[in-house]
Amino acid sequence: MAEAARWEQPVAESERELIEKAQRGDREAAEALLVALEPLIWRTCRALLPPGEDVEAAVQEVMVKVLKGLRSFRGEGPLAPWVARIAVNHSRDLLRRHRILSFVPLTNPHDDEEDPGLLPLPAPDPDPERVLRAKQGVSRVVSLLQKLPSRQREVFVLRFFAHLDLPAIAEALGGVDVGTVKTHLHRALNRLRPYVLEAWP
Repeated sequence: MAEAARWEQPVAESERELIEKAQRGDREAAEALLVALEPLIWRTCRALLPPGEDVEAAVQEVMVKVLKGLRSFRGEGPLAPWVARIAVNHSRDLLRRHRILSFVPLTNPHDDEEDPGLLPLPAPDPDPERVLRAKQGVSRVVSLLQKLPSRQREVFVLRFFAHLDLPAIAEALGGVDVGTVKTHLHRALNRLRPYVLEAWP
């Protein structure tokens, strides 16, 4: 079996400085990191948690875990895969607790705001009709994800909603092999294809 992939892209200097300050107890630096990372946490939890789950509470719980774990973060790569791993594991815990595996439409309260942090969001589309069509399309795709096994869903969400690349996804899922991530993504896309063709004849 190939050696587990590592996410080796250097941390951006501004992010590194914030991490080091937060690790020394700088509250403002810690808050700046959380503001930057909240959209990633929100997208991941919102896409993975079942209907009726308190997503806001889950996001806050993940943020607490991130703060507590910052002291052990070694800075070998950017925060995103590390934080995504915390969010995925927390979502798994909630799913096991409720024994429910389902998805809900992805929405983000920050979509209409300028993201001042390290994980910028795309600029809002000036065409309201196009925005509406895009949101309807996202809702259809997310509803189709209910048909996927849990690991394929996690890979799909981290790739297309959290916007991580394959090495980062491998790191977020506990250092699995990149080839395994590719396999899960390929199988997810193949499983979804007939349902997509049915939904968009």
